[in-house]
Amino acid sequence: MTTSFLWSVLAVAAELLALVSAEDGAALCGLNGCQAIDLAKRYTDITMAKMMRTIKPEALEEVFQNMAKLEVLVRQVEDLQRDVMSLYQPVWPVNDGPQRWSMCAEGPCSCTLETRFVSCWRLELLHHVPRKQQIPADTRSLDLGMNRLKALHKDSFNRLTQLVELDLNDNSLELLPNSLFYDLENLRHIKLHKNRLLYLPPDIFQDARSLRTIDLSYNVLEGLPATLFKKLHHVYLLNLATNAIRRLDEGIFFDLESLEDLDLSENKLKELPQLVFYKLKSLKHLKISRNELTRLPHGVFSNLFNLRELYLHNNYIENLPSGVFRDLYNLTFLELTSNRITQVHHKDFLNMNSLRSLFLGQNLVTQIKNRTFVGTSKLEKLYLFSNKIENIELAAFSGLNSLSWLLLNNNLLRRLPREIFRRTPNLLRLQIDSNKFMQLPEGLLEELKRVEQVKLSMNPWHCDCFILYLTGWLHRNPDKIWDRQPKCRGPGDLGGKPVIDMTFNSVCDGQWASMTKIQGRV
Repeated sequence: MTTSFLWSVLAVAAELLALVSAEDGAALCGLNGCQAIDLAKRYTDITMAKMMRTIKPEALEEVFQNMAKLEVLVRQVEDLQRDVMSLYQPVWPVNDGPQRWSMCAEGPCSCTLETRFVSCWRLELLHHVPRKQQIPADTRSLDLGMNRLKALHKDSFNRLTQLVELDLNDNSLELLPNSLFYDLENLRHIKLHKNRLLYLPPDIFQDARSLRTIDLSYNVLEGLPATLFKKLHHVYLLNLATNAIRRLDEGIFFDLESLEDLDLSENKLKELPQLVFYKLKSLKHLKISRNELTRLPHGVFSNLFNLRELYLHNNYIENLPSGVFRDLYNLTFLELTSNRITQVHHKDFLNMNSLRSLFLGQNLVTQIKNRTFVGTSKLEKLYLFSNKIENIELAAFSGLNSLSWLLLNNNLLRRLPREIFRRTPNLLRLQIDSNKFMQLPEGLLEELKRVEQVKLSMNPWHCDCFILYLTGWLHRNPDKIWDRQPKCRGPGDLGGKPVIDMTFNSVCDGQWASMTKIQGRV
């Protein structure tokens, strides 16, 4: 009964689609403003909701198969809705006469002959372009940004063959007609960010093959047609950030051979196809942060020889496949903060001799082994804060002669090898605050010949005789203490007092407290 009920829903939707598609469909839309299409969609949604409440478990598989067919049908209805809506939008007149720019200035938009720029920015346009506005045929830049446009006629930009820049940002566009950019052979830059686009026709850009930049950020796109960027060989910037994209077709970017900047951040990507970036040999900046990635496929960054910056922070990545960054020997910036990485290995960073900044903070790393970063000889900034690091081996930072910033704060460190900083002679800033340090081995900080800032606070410093090494260093380097002075955790009445105030008489005479393991007061 449930399955037959679903088929009845499909039949109703099909009949409505056929009705609006038939010859009398135009008359129907003319009478009710195409509300029949919305009604069909709404009726289908309500019917499906009722059905799902009464469905039997044994019928689920067949129902889901039929729902997939229904989804295709609904998408066809949406396509039809888009096309019908576009036909009912007005088209502004395009003027190619000698007085075209003076006549343009008579409308509400701003017209500038010298730059051939027409600005209809922030005119509160709701359903259409200005009725009394004429557009010069040789307009090069058109700004329709920050209005409330919900739909555009499919011929809105016809005859504007010299148009180079088109700005449609910050409107309420939900659907775009297939032929909206028809014949815009000179269009270089298009801005469609901050709209309500849920879906893009597969061939929307087919006539705009001179495009250089495309901004589709801050929409509600859930997916991208596999052929959306076909033959767009000149695009060098593509912004798809802050949408709801769940998956990418493996060949989606194959024709973007000139692409230098790709932003996929703040979407809902759970995985990446292995070869999705393979042909992007010109790519320099890649952002995939704030998604739902749990892993990186082997070879996903293969062939990206020119990549300079890679952003992968705020995902759920648990491990780094061996050699995943091996082709990125021109990479200078790698951001892996706020993932679930549990360990790092020297094979993870081999051949990354151009890397300057490596961000590994806010992960689950527990230890740093010898020679982990040996393949990053030019590394200047290493961020390992807010992990669960308990142990760092003596040669962990071997090869980091250029390192200037090292952040180890907010970990679980209790000790460091005495000569660990001998491998980092150019260190300028060190943070080991918010760990479990009770004391430091004598001579540790003397290895920091060039250090300018050291942060030592928020550790449980135990102020017995062994603290005098740190006290002496603090006296000799008062200008190098960053933020605030470290304080004693104990023992006894010394708890809460600055380490720099400790003296031989105050700590060594009472060293029996340490020897008998009496707990100090906080």
